[in-house]
Amino acid sequence: MSQEIMQMLQQFEKLKNIDEKELVDAFERGINSAAKKVYGIKSNIRVELKEGEFKFYWPKAVVESASNEYTEISLKAAQEIKPDAQIGEEVEVLFYPKEFGRIAAQTTKQVITQKIREVEKEQLFEEYRKKEGDIITGTVHTVENGNVIVDLGVVEGILRRKEMVDKESYAPGDRIRAYVLKVVRARDGAKLELSRTHPNFIKCIFAMEVTEVDQGIVEIVYVAREPGIKTKVVVSSKDPHIDPVGACIGVKGSRIQTIIREIHGEKVDVVLYSDNIKKYLESAIAPIDIKDIYIDEAGKYTIIAVPDEQFSQVIGKQGVNMRLVAKITKWKVSVLRQSEFNPEKIEEMKKSFEDQVEFDLFKLQDRIPVNILRALKKEGVRNLKDFLSRPAGELAAITGEDEDKIQEHKLKVEQIMEKGE
Repeated sequence: MSQEIMQMLQQFEKLKNIDEKELVDAFERGINSAAKKVYGIKSNIRVELKEGEFKFYWPKAVVESASNEYTEISLKAAQEIKPDAQIGEEVEVLFYPKEFGRIAAQTTKQVITQKIREVEKEQLFEEYRKKEGDIITGTVHTVENGNVIVDLGVVEGILRRKEMVDKESYAPGDRIRAYVLKVVRARDGAKLELSRTHPNFIKCIFAMEVTEVDQGIVEIVYVAREPGIKTKVVVSSKDPHIDPVGACIGVKGSRIQTIIREIHGEKVDVVLYSDNIKKYLESAIAPIDIKDIYIDEAGKYTIIAVPDEQFSQVIGKQGVNMRLVAKITKWKVSVLRQSEFNPEKIEEMKKSFEDQVEFDLFKLQDRIPVNILRALKKEGVRNLKDFLSRPAGELAAITGEDEDKIQEHKLKVEQIMEKGE
């Protein structure tokens, strides 16, 4: 049996790249399990592997005269093994499990096989965990309740509906590329949570298609995205001789068109980063020109004037373009038609912005959940002043709270405004 098990251990170690000690430990558990089946007792047999041979040691209690050969050893017999053995201590007795060899072999093989499965699962998990933050390619296996199950070979990935662009749809057999959000343990070892909406998906696609990004010459500073609609990618170059925007666009737009095809026609603007907010904004809204600009450096607030006929284009459908501009610049940006850009209008907008900052509605977030505050903003309650001016019944309808609670909130707002918190 020793030779048979040894061959099995060596074979498994070679094929599965599993440490021999782990398998010997599993073998030890198998031998003890087999001993329990044969003798009906709980043993603590120790297995030792030396020079390719297994030895088995069974600890037994030293007594004057043994009455149970499986758990006890006489003092005389114990002293033949260990001359200074005393009654009451344990002595490990070398034995050869011939009488339960077949059962031991079967049980041990089962235990080792189970151990191999466990180790393989852990190895698989560790292997794929290294892929977090990368792009992976697979084949659509099934679509369940809007979630796409992706066959990645030895593991599966799941692209949940919330991580897909609304207009995307997939069928079994389709090839798909996605960003690995995280890797979780699963029954088969690992399951990958995937995304096609994450901004880092765009970063990875750029690295795959633009050599200078992959080499680190061109850096992607920031990605702002409204999946399926528009993305702005901010770039800079570590080499003054390389134009980062041109590198990303490619000859006759070849590189950017490949990227756009991958994200199913979503518009992509490549923006040149600059510490100068005017230059940064010029690139962010290009090819439209900024005709005039007001800049508040301290408040990170700016008002830009654009040609009247291009005002709607700058704002974008449902304000998408300027929302993305605000995200990449981390400034509050307001837009005026060139014909409206005058000192009076600028002062009016400045005052509105200052009120918004000073009386920020989110100062109530310790009393009102953030999702409700967002709902209030959506309904035009822009700041604390607006909150006070609205009827309690109207605010109650928006928040779902009763009017008494709204009155309590209003008292708190008055206190905040009085203290200038």
